[in-house]
Amino acid sequence: MSATGIRKPGFESPAIKLPSHPTYDLKGVVKLALAEDAGDRGDVTCMATIPLDMEVEAHFLAKEDGIIAGIALAEMIFHEVDPSLKVEWSLKDGDHVHKGLQFGKVSGRAHSIVIAERVVLNFMQRMSGIATLTRAMADLAHPATILETRKTAPTLRLLDKWAV
Repeated sequence: MSATGIRKPGFESPAIKLPSHPTYDLKGVVKLALAEDAGDRGDVTCMATIPLDMEVEAHFLAKEDGIIAGIALAEMIFHEVDPSLKVEWSLKDGDHVHKGLQFGKVSGRAHSIVIAERVVLNFMQRMSGIATLTRAMADLAHPATILETRKTAPTLRLLDKWAV
């Protein structure tokens, strides 16, 4: 049975506007990441073992305590792969998570979810790590203010700054 369309209390999509910059193509970065990960073939293991029309629900679980970041980017990636996927969140960027907490879910075609999930998790883990360390440093430096720098990883500048 498909979980598509089922909404549980406490789960909704955040109303967060993606950051923009005149020289940065966020959608292009997403497309490059997806192409690098799955290419034009998709996930070959998934194609060999999971029926093409199988519908599933996957949950986001925090692996450790920290600050969540990258939720709107995750939605962008899932919808780039398959606009019919349903993505729901119980938290927003900047919220604290504790190990084991379920903070979101995605439902729809298993193949689409598998193609998108590695890229989503890679970006969210990077951004959440930056957000977690930034929050810790900001708390220690209080009442001083911590500012981001332009010294970030190539092609990831806007994402790294967004995480701060």
